[in-house]
Amino acid sequence: MATLTRALQKNSWLIYAVLLAALCLLLWLSPAEAKLGNVVKIVYAHGAAQRIAAYAYLLAGGLGAAYLVTKRDALARWTQAVAETAIVFWLIQFVVSAPAQILAWGAFTLSEPRVASALWILGLTALVYGVARWLGERGWLALSALANTLIFLIVMRGGINILHPIDPILGSDSLAMKLFYAAIVLVTGLLATQFARDRATR
Repeated sequence: MATLTRALQKNSWLIYAVLLAALCLLLWLSPAEAKLGNVVKIVYAHGAAQRIAAYAYLLAGGLGAAYLVTKRDALARWTQAVAETAIVFWLIQFVVSAPAQILAWGAFTLSEPRVASALWILGLTALVYGVARWLGERGWLALSALANTLIFLIVMRGGINILHPIDPILGSDSLAMKLFYAAIVLVTGLLATQFARDRATR
């Protein structure tokens, strides 16, 4: 078992390949939705990436606060790794949402407050993190993680729904949709965990 663990640590690409294959299989097998049809499969991926990115923003802020109190090196590494994971997965969910918007609404539009909010979060958190990396001190990176948590919470709180449905999957009566979505979120979370782990241990 220890040998297998070491082999996987040295060949993380294999973990990514297996998880991506599992994600693609789940999306392929997942049920369509009455109104959106197979477009909902893009929504599954978008929703999962958004949910995992949101958790990562919150976790990075918590880790940053813990580092500022304890000054432990491991916390500094994981704060940076999880902060990077949050931004990367937020970018992924934003890009994935584009075809869903075009197919469901007929256009990609920033007039939808939730879409505009997502872009503000991406731009502001990337800027804050970039400045902290430029300053190059762990304390600044920890503070940037805290700041990005606040940015995420404040901007998301102000984003109302106009075209964007409140929750087409968890609000559905279909148990199959909910179960497949839960599995997709789980696999996406494992991908994010592996990504953060690679960043923290490099």
